[in-house]
Amino acid sequence: MKSVVIQFLDRVSNGLADYNLSEEEWDAISNLVKALKILKDATTFFSSNSPNISSVIPAMDAIDEAFASGIVDNHELCAPLRHALSIGKKTLNKYYALTDDSDIYCMAMVLHLSYKLTYFKSLNWTDEWINEAVDIMRKAWTARYKPSAASAGTAASAPPVVCCILLQCLTCY
Repeated sequence: MKSVVIQFLDRVSNGLADYNLSEEEWDAISNLVKALKILKDATTFFSSNSPNISSVIPAMDAIDEAFASGIVDNHELCAPLRHALSIGKKTLNKYYALTDDSDIYCMAMVLHLSYKLTYFKSLNWTDEWINEAVDIMRKAWTARYKPSAASAGTAASAPPVVCCILLQCLTCY
């Protein structure tokens, strides 16, 4: 793209030679393209038919990590881009924080066969937060899936498969 733009601007006939971009401006464009690609890829992913609740948190974490350590904190970015991306990161964090209001995200991560509690540990969640995730699962198990004492032992009271998975997740911690 750079060579085509330079060739176009260098034409004397179009009167645009004064608008040639400096190397610093080309670097800013390159960094902007990198940041926008992250957001484009995320938009494409979330717009597809494949995302599910357990993929939302890791995707948001990946975007946050890219913006925090890879782009926003990179002081080589020009100030306006750094500022714009930091606002984008704050907006992302606002929506990420809303996942705390719904137990479903926590339960989806704990029940996901590839994640379970290792996902939280890999992100250095405190033991208090991990214990809270386990408590959320225990409460869901007890309230909705655990067979009652009155119905224990009958064929009709056999817990569904999801209950067995829940119980396995709760006992593996």
